[in-house]
Amino acid sequence: MEYMDTIDLIAILALVLALLLMLSVFSLKRRVNELESRLNQRDPYGGMPADPSFSRTSHIPAPMFVQNPELAPDLERRIRLLIAEGKKIQAIKVVREARNLGLKEAKDFVENLERSGNFR
Repeated sequence: MEYMDTIDLIAILALVLALLLMLSVFSLKRRVNELESRLNQRDPYGGMPADPSFSRTSHIPAPMFVQNPELAPDLERRIRLLIAEGKKIQAIKVVREARNLGLKEAKDFVENLERSGNFR
């Protein structure tokens, strides 16, 4: 009798452990799905999509080349236009967003374009 009680107790403990592990697996699977969903919402340059109701540069239309990297000529045209209008800071912001660069790299990029007239 005592032998059966021990086996029953081990079986119950194994069942409880299996249920706990299953709950952990489901929880992890849910978290992975959430992360995959958030990853799929990112734009091609790794940033989260902007809230359309908020824009720090609302007077500048949203650049199409951010969603479609094949539109690089539009990027060049837009940066040249901003530089010609004396909007160097806005040009740097556009380059940072489009090329996923740091502030210094984007500033150097715009200044090089401004000096040489070449777009790289």
